[in-house]
Amino acid sequence: MKLLFILSGLLLSLLPLTTQAQFGILTGAVDRAVNRAAEREINKAVERKLTEKTGEYYAQLMDNGRVVSHSIAFEEGSATLLADSQPFVKGMADMLRRNPDVRLRIEAHTLLAGEAANQRLSQRRADAVRAALIGLGIDGTRLSAKGLGSTQPLYSEPDDEYAPLNQRLEFVKL
Repeated sequence: MKLLFILSGLLLSLLPLTTQAQFGILTGAVDRAVNRAAEREINKAVERKLTEKTGEYYAQLMDNGRVVSHSIAFEEGSATLLADSQPFVKGMADMLRRNPDVRLRIEAHTLLAGEAANQRLSQRRADAVRAALIGLGIDGTRLSAKGLGSTQPLYSEPDDEYAPLNQRLEFVKL
């Protein structure tokens, strides 16, 4: 790589100015093509991993009747899905496409206890995930959404280090 850089610099110094500009344009085009190829390879790897994981989701759903996700995250205090949540949502959509007989209830749980606002927030979050799945081509009649707020905590001690796990989404087979 270092040798290539030195050689390209030497070549540039020997070329007329217009040829140097053309070389720069060509170099930029090659860099963009390399970046696109690398991005395609990364996307293929992500798709392979999603396909692998959706098989696990389906097995868990069939065995336990539910899949619990801490992978779906929202902007703080809102129902706006974060970009990091998209792979899991896409994986669920892929699983639902491959299994058209499966119907789900999306249950959203919040971390904080006792407030009516948290109940409404959890409903908006469940609705947002349902809308995202519909946006990925899943028939809305196969999906329902239920906000449960903090009514079903996994950990009831607020100071417990595991209390943040109360904030989750569950996909329940109907």
